[in-house]
Amino acid sequence: MHHLSRTALILGLVSYTFATAPTLRSLDTAPVLHFTLTRRGGKFAPTEFALDYVNLTYLAEELEKTEARFNLTKREVKGNKLVRKAKSNEVGEKGTSALMGEVAADGTWYAKIRIGDPPQEIETDLNMLVSDFYVVTTTSRKGSRYDDFFSQSAQKSLDRPYPTCYQHTDLFTLPTISDPLPISFPYCRLSKFSRNTLGPSGSTLGLAPSEHLSQTGSVSLLKQLLEKEVIQHPIFSLMLINGQDGVLSVGGTAASAIEMVVRQTEKALDQLSDKKKGKVDPVKKLEPLVKRGRHGKEVVAKREDWETDWVWTGVQGAEGWWQVLMRGVWVDGSKVLHNQAVVIDVCRTVRSSSQWPHPPEPKINSLQINSPFILAPPLAVKAFYASVSGSRPLPPPFSNFYVFPCLNPPTLHFEFSGTPFPFMQGGRGAEWSGIPGGKFSLGRLEAGSGYCVGAVVETRMGIREERDEVVHDVKRGRSATSRGGLGGNGMRDVWVIGEGFFRGVGGVFDFKEHRVGFKAY
Repeated sequence: MHHLSRTALILGLVSYTFATAPTLRSLDTAPVLHFTLTRRGGKFAPTEFALDYVNLTYLAEELEKTEARFNLTKREVKGNKLVRKAKSNEVGEKGTSALMGEVAADGTWYAKIRIGDPPQEIETDLNMLVSDFYVVTTTSRKGSRYDDFFSQSAQKSLDRPYPTCYQHTDLFTLPTISDPLPISFPYCRLSKFSRNTLGPSGSTLGLAPSEHLSQTGSVSLLKQLLEKEVIQHPIFSLMLINGQDGVLSVGGTAASAIEMVVRQTEKALDQLSDKKKGKVDPVKKLEPLVKRGRHGKEVVAKREDWETDWVWTGVQGAEGWWQVLMRGVWVDGSKVLHNQAVVIDVCRTVRSSSQWPHPPEPKINSLQINSPFILAPPLAVKAFYASVSGSRPLPPPFSNFYVFPCLNPPTLHFEFSGTPFPFMQGGRGAEWSGIPGGKFSLGRLEAGSGYCVGAVVETRMGIREERDEVVHDVKRGRSATSRGGLGGNGMRDVWVIGEGFFRGVGGVFDFKEHRVGFKAY
């Protein structure tokens, strides 16, 4: 119990340090930009407050919306390789003014940036399935707003990278950089006659590794930072400290800073423990994250070798998303699955269902809400739950979900490049946050039930007959639907892992070498 309390306190202090520090400075010799991440709406709460059972109808709707996000792209042959590209508006059922990315969606991880002179602070949503970086301003007062009219440094252009967007340049105030930098970006002001202008204002930062998923054709934020020599490495990393706080690092990682905070916290706790035992030595004040030289320059105490300190695995599949090979799935110490294709989608999660049992308010864009589920194909999910003692599938229409005994949650690991990493681990019985079944549970099946709904959910993407691509037949003078083949989303037999896995596991994404690194912390 003492160990659990100590661990929880350390994680709490780490979270507090990153959430409250106005600027997290790099401990590497190479420049790194650290942004504090926040989950919009707070922690994911799959059950109503004071209740511990889930609304299956609500979860099924969220699963359907999650799967729809992966159907906004198609695969096609470009040169000598297979790539992903955005579908046409007709096929994707999006309006002519709609981009694939969303802004100000509930449950989304976002970072705050300041644009213009004087600076205007907006929230930038992270999206790992698109590669565009753009700013949207609507006529509503929802979200966070940037208006070029109030910026003295805005440089307007008549170039249109997208029908509703102009190419703009303005000053960006970035962490650890003393002087604002001019950054070019598509600035989208939606038509007053479009229903989309009733949505929120904000920004989307696309983090997909392929420029083929760019709908605007503009230069990405990461590439501009490299060209201006603000960063040296074409990488970014994500560390989710808990369910609502995290760190986005561009150009490097925050692993060294997190390790230093943990060491400092453990040292302070040891001193407090010694004092409680009767030792009267004064408790030393925690040292700052970065020591400074006499001229104000940072003195590096430790350099993290981000290339050798991580477990790396190469990106596979159609060029577009961060898709890698998961070497194994371990359940209670046994390897039950081998060589599973995985798409990493850390930044998009379902909003809190605190309004349940009342139905959620309708959204203008039905694809704004996404899911915390770990999606697995049918054969894989059956083999997975066959290894979880006492588990069983639910009857239709909720057959995508499985339940397991709340008092016997499994111990899970995902293996990458020969190294197993812990996944949604929790103690027996109720977890400290109050949800029965531990971290692997979405909630109790029903009031008083001894079964909990598992976070690994069956997805049938790519299995049904795919009618995804409209092909125009010149001879017949009409359009026809191409079924299957490259017109589909290519998600057959593919897992989707996200936030649940990256709580306790850091991820670093390398654009140049096309690889992903993992590290437990």
